[in-house]
Amino acid sequence: MQLFKIFSKKTSKRYYYPLLSLLLACILIFTSVSFSQAQEDSSTSQPPNTNSTQIENTNTPQQPSNELWNAPRVTTIRSVSPKELYISIPQSLVPENINNYKQERLNLVITGDNFPKIDNSANKKIAVKIGNPPDIATTNNIRVADDRRAIYATFNGDQLKKLSRGLRPVIVEVEGNATNIDPSLGAEQLQVTVKRPVSELTTFIVFAIAALFTFLIIAIIYVLATESKKTDLPQPVKESNTRKFNSLEWLILDRQTNTFSLARAQFVWWLTIIVFGYLFLFIGRGLIQDIWEFIPLSGFAYTFLISLVTLVTAQATSAVRGSKGSGQVNPAWSDLVVHGGVVALERVQQVVWNLIIGVAFIVILLVTYTTASSLPTIPSEILVLMGISAGGYIGGKAVRKPGPNISQVVLWGEPIDWNTNPQLTIAGEHFSQADGVIVQMVYLDESLNEKPDTRIEIKQDNVSTLEPDPTNPGEFCKKLQINFNGLNALPDSEWSAWLQEFASNFTDKKVKITLINADGQRAVWDGSNPVPERRNAPALQAP
Repeated sequence: MQLFKIFSKKTSKRYYYPLLSLLLACILIFTSVSFSQAQEDSSTSQPPNTNSTQIENTNTPQQPSNELWNAPRVTTIRSVSPKELYISIPQSLVPENINNYKQERLNLVITGDNFPKIDNSANKKIAVKIGNPPDIATTNNIRVADDRRAIYATFNGDQLKKLSRGLRPVIVEVEGNATNIDPSLGAEQLQVTVKRPVSELTTFIVFAIAALFTFLIIAIIYVLATESKKTDLPQPVKESNTRKFNSLEWLILDRQTNTFSLARAQFVWWLTIIVFGYLFLFIGRGLIQDIWEFIPLSGFAYTFLISLVTLVTAQATSAVRGSKGSGQVNPAWSDLVVHGGVVALERVQQVVWNLIIGVAFIVILLVTYTTASSLPTIPSEILVLMGISAGGYIGGKAVRKPGPNISQVVLWGEPIDWNTNPQLTIAGEHFSQADGVIVQMVYLDESLNEKPDTRIEIKQDNVSTLEPDPTNPGEFCKKLQINFNGLNALPDSEWSAWLQEFASNFTDKKVKITLINADGQRAVWDGSNPVPERRNAPALQAP
């Protein structure tokens, strides 16, 4: 037991954080593989297709003996052909000009028994109807076969434009009454599938309605995010000249590092795609096919779960391993592919695959929504790929070192006052020790652009560690000090002028400081966040 405690203690010091993060990444990959396998098992366990063409039973069903005398006068229908009707007139939610389709014709053959010969009398009149009210096409253009066992119905363009897409029933009326249906037939035998294109205007209307509902959801989130803006940041930051964020940027902003979070971005990306896709297909099926029902997700529950697990795992990894470097002063979209100012390939592949799969989903949905009954099915290989991609991203966060983040910059005294000990202290987290850190300074002009001729690099001899990081004292520290006494980073003629301007530029937020760790991760500060502070310099101590 004592040996186990010693091993556990050593492990927690050296390998606990990386092992925990890698374990979470492995769980993410195996979860996606298990989900994809379950999806394959579910698809292979489906019953065989029963929609194959059935052999038509031409035998007349046996009637009770007391009704045989009445059979010749009863009209019965047995089949409809063709089963699929293609109409070239575009279906539209608003009235459109169909003059180009006036010559559209469609023929339908209906077989049965005892169809009456057509004459001018009302009791011999036959009507054929397709669809359900109010979207119903009716024709009286009927021709009866000589043996009275089939009729041929012709529909014109004005009649066909009333039909909507989908499975529609066929009704034959004789003398104003519906005919009998052969009891040996199922209802689907007397239905036809109507296929017709959808106008671009209709697609735009459905798209706009789905986008509107998605926007309303985002607006609710925006209201909540706006409330959090008022209380989330300390007062000095609110009054500074920091960049203003819109609601989307605020959602994906990592406030600890002041960068855009890839984990948050991919979660918002898939949440928006799934919400929009579901609303788009639900509204499209309802308006175009008159089918109002819940839409199967077809594996997108697993996609959403993968993105959610990625978000939670990334946050857990940052909590136990440490956050990445803050990089540039203001957040930028490049934060999604860089780790503390350094391009990270595991983040690049995560962004690429999320974009490819998400865009492909939108394209497939827009092309197939008129006939689809569920969201596009995601192949199991794609689910596995998403799990591996997310696992690679989490693994990269686990093995990379945490990066620098600046939380306070204080100038002590005047750099040109040699009677005191002028110095600059930089506080934050995950700074490399003084012997491994690089500090650069440059002045900014009135437009906050850099002045290249004022750039200097502080020698490591003038940088000292004030406060080591208690969690990793041998590698990181929480506060660095730059001593101006003995510092000379430019030729003598230029150095004196540089020091003369430093205090005023520092107070006016015209100094940019870049702190670079040993692994290349960096943090940049320009006085906007956090704001600069001035304090009295300590007196020189007698030797």
